[in-house]
Amino acid sequence: MNDIYLGAVYDAMRLIGYNDGQFYINIKPKAGYKGIISGPALTTCGRLVSKNENYQSLDNIRLDIYKKDLFEEKPIVLLQANDDYCAHSGDITSSIYQALGAKGFITDGNVRDIEKIEEMSFPVFCESVNPIDALDYWALTEYNKPIVIKNVEIRPGDFIYASQDGVIRVKRADNAIFLKNLANILKKENDARTLIQNIKGEDFTDEFNKFVTTHGRW
Repeated sequence: MNDIYLGAVYDAMRLIGYNDGQFYINIKPKAGYKGIISGPALTTCGRLVSKNENYQSLDNIRLDIYKKDLFEEKPIVLLQANDDYCAHSGDITSSIYQALGAKGFITDGNVRDIEKIEEMSFPVFCESVNPIDALDYWALTEYNKPIVIKNVEIRPGDFIYASQDGVIRVKRADNAIFLKNLANILKKENDARTLIQNIKGEDFTDEFNKFVTTHGRW
């Protein structure tokens, strides 16, 4: 399907029976955004590091994540930060994800080096931005496990759609009915747009009422 937009994705999820709090994540792009992105979720999780822990051994989990086989399906990387103080990613991490084949990065935490990421055209969605280094304070510690971002659970392989309207998670188990709903919604809305462009003057109300009666509200 071409010309997918987040409003149609939202409507397709609502037709399944979910309310928006179960699938919509209110996080917007801060850098590298050129258009809606979609792909399977590669989930990661981080946390604060206590003084008696070995920071390097914890953070070295990145070396297990930075492997081509995890990126074969061109995923979107998602991070549950569990912190709102430091920056949890920057341009180097974004460069690595991009080189491995990721379509974008989404986190409920913070990102830094926004200007450099913008130059890379790598889509980054985050809660906020700041330059504060995470070294010896926060570490990326887990991956490929269920995470929660803004009260929405995301499992590895769930499908993600992200645009300037925010982020939507589609459960893998719902994908077939979701895609059917989405195709129907896109057709109906495109038909409505065509009708609006073609009908004129006094005929508008009557023609559009006929459309709504036949097809339902867009």
